[in-house]
Amino acid sequence: MATLEFSIFASSLMRAVLAFSLLFAASGVHASPDRVANFSLLDHEGNAHQLSKYGDSKAVVLISIASQCQANLQNLHKYRLLQTSWESEGVSFLAIAASASDQRDDLKRFDELYRIDMPILNDRAQLVAESLGISRAGEILVVDPDRLRVLYRGGLDIEPRRARPEQGIEARAGTDLLAVTLQQAVNGDTSKIGATVLAAAEGCELSFPAREAHLAKVPDYATEVAPILKEKCASCHREGGIAPFALNSHMMAQGWSPMMKEVLLTRRMPPAQVDPEVRHFTNARYMDAEELQTLVHWIDAGSPPGEFEIDPLAGVHPPSSEWDLGEPDYIVEVPPFTVPATGVLDYENVTINLPFEEDRWIKSVQHIPGDRRVLHHLLSFIVPADYDERIVEGDNDRYREFLEGYAPGKDEAATYPENSGVFVPRGSAVQMSLHYTTFGKETVDSTRLGLYFADSEPEHQYSTFALSHGGRNLVIPPGVAQHEMSANHVFEDEIMLHGLRPHMHYRGKSMRFRVVYPNGEQEEILNVPDYNFAWQPTYRLSEPMLLPAGSRVLIEGAFDNSQYNLGNPDPGATVRGGAQSWDEMFIGYFSYHKTH
Repeated sequence: MATLEFSIFASSLMRAVLAFSLLFAASGVHASPDRVANFSLLDHEGNAHQLSKYGDSKAVVLISIASQCQANLQNLHKYRLLQTSWESEGVSFLAIAASASDQRDDLKRFDELYRIDMPILNDRAQLVAESLGISRAGEILVVDPDRLRVLYRGGLDIEPRRARPEQGIEARAGTDLLAVTLQQAVNGDTSKIGATVLAAAEGCELSFPAREAHLAKVPDYATEVAPILKEKCASCHREGGIAPFALNSHMMAQGWSPMMKEVLLTRRMPPAQVDPEVRHFTNARYMDAEELQTLVHWIDAGSPPGEFEIDPLAGVHPPSSEWDLGEPDYIVEVPPFTVPATGVLDYENVTINLPFEEDRWIKSVQHIPGDRRVLHHLLSFIVPADYDERIVEGDNDRYREFLEGYAPGKDEAATYPENSGVFVPRGSAVQMSLHYTTFGKETVDSTRLGLYFADSEPEHQYSTFALSHGGRNLVIPPGVAQHEMSANHVFEDEIMLHGLRPHMHYRGKSMRFRVVYPNGEQEEILNVPDYNFAWQPTYRLSEPMLLPAGSRVLIEGAFDNSQYNLGNPDPGATVRGGAQSWDEMFIGYFSYHKTH
C-alpha cells in the first residue's frame, strides 16, 4: 500500500508527465501550424504568465505591441473596447511586447502613459513571438489554452466578411471574423473551426535581428553553445549530479534538445529564476536574452555539431570531493535514521552535542544528505547542549541561532559574508529538524554536516529571521488560482541584509520581498514570480543592503490551488498550514547581521 505522501507525489507526477506530454506534442518543429508551444513570460510588473495556466479561460487573446509603433497607439482604444466586450465572457487578454528594443522600463512607461490595462508580457528575446509566428505589432492571435490551438490570426478585422460555411460562419452584415471566433470560443463551439481563421493584420513590421543573424550563421556548438551549457547547466546535469541526465557530449545535448527548448520557453530551466529587474543575486542562475537566443536558434537549426577536435562538454567531470570547500574542520555525524518503505513521518528532531572546549566561529557549512531520495529538507541550528525544545519551522527562538538548511536546489556549501559568522559558544550543540519522505523502499539515511571555522573572531554575528504568517491558521480554498497572503516585521536595529529565501510548499505560486524605510520610501528587494517547491536556495545579494533601524520588511505572495498547478497534489482540497508537504507554509527568511 503506497503511503499518503508517496501516492500524492506519484499522482501529481503522473499528472505533470501527462500534461508535459501533451504540451511537448504541441511544441517543436513537428507542431501543426494551427498549434503553439506553451510559454511563460514576465509582464511589465514582474508577474509570471504561463499560457497553459489559462486553462479556465474560454480563450486567450494575444495582442502584439511595440511601444514605438504608432499603429498600436492609434488602436489602443479598440483593444480596450475588445477587452471590455469579451473579458466578462471568460476571455483573457495578454499583450506581448515583441520588439527587441523594448525594455521593462519602456513597457512601464507605455502602460502609465496609455493605460493598457492588461498584462504586457516582455518578450525581449523574441523567442515567444517567433514560436507564435508573429511578424508585426498589431497582430492578434486567439488561442484555445487547453489544446494550445490557434483559432484566429490577424488584425482587428473590423470589416464585414463573407460567409465561411465550412467554419460555421454565416454571412452577417457588420460582423467580423474575430468577433465570430470569440463567440464560438465562448459558446464552446471551437470544434467548428476546422483551421485557423485568417484575417489581414495591419501594423508595424517587426525586425528579428538575432534570428536573422543565426539563420545566416547557425550558432557554433563548440564555441557558442557548449560554453553556455557548461556555465548554466552542467553543475546539475553531470554524472552523479541531481539532474536526471548528464550534458556531457554533443550527442546528449542534441538528444535532449527538444526538451531543452520546452523548459527554456516555459522558464522551468535554469531553475531558481528570480525577476532579473529586481536587485542582483550571486546564485540566481540568470540567463540573458542573447544566451536564450543562441540555444533556441541552435536547437531550431537541428542542433548541429559543427567542427571540434575535443567535445567541450566531455570535460565536465564530477567534483573531486563531495565537500565543495575541501575537508571540513569538523564533521557532525547525524545518527542513522531508518526510513520505512511506506508511511507518513513526523519531522525528526535530533540534538548532537559538540565537543569543542573553547568558543568557535563558523564561516562556512555544508550538508551532505545520506540518501537524497528520502531527505526532503532539513534545518540546522546552534543551541545549548542537550537542548530538546522541538523546532517549529517559521518560529524564532532566542535560544537557537540558525546555522543553515538543506533543501531542493540548495546543495552547495554556504559561506557567510566577509567579517561575519555564526558564534558557537563552548558547551553548544547542533540541533536539526529533518523531513523524510518515503518512496516505496526502506533505506537508511546518515546525513553529515561539515563545519568550517573562521581563523579569527569576525566582527559580526550572522543571523536569520523567519517572517511567517498563517501557521495552522492558514486556509486556502479549493480550486483557487490566486490566494494572496502577506506578513511584515520591523527591525528595531540597523542591519546589513545579505540573503533572502521564500518558503512555501506545492501550492506556492509567487513571493515578493520589500522594505518600507522609516521615511516612508519603499523598495522591492526580491521577486520570485514563479515559485518552485523543487528549488529553494537562499538568494544571496551581490551587494548587501543597509536597512536603517525601524525599517519594516514585508513578504507578499500567492498560492495556486488550481488544477493548472501541475505540482498540486489535490486541487479539490481545502489546504491548511502544517509541516507536511501537502500542507502549506508562508515564510520569508531574512539573513543579516547587525551593524553595531
